[in-house]
Amino acid sequence: MKKSIWKQCKSKNRYRNEHEVNQYRKMYERERGKKLDYYWCVYCKGYHLTSSESFLELRYGEAL
Repeated sequence: MKKSIWKQCKSKNRYRNEHEVNQYRKMYERERGKKLDYYWCVYCKGYHLTSSESFLELRYGEAL
């Protein structure tokens, strides 16, 4: 794995399963008022949250 990818992944919170990441996603959406989603990371074998609009559009097929 490239060092830059690992460093980027390592700086993010890692969630073990979909249930856990969904709980945090809902909590952060309420606190911050910003739509979030999550994705599976092939590098750390866990889940990360994202607020990237392009990712959300890809997943849900709609502009935010």
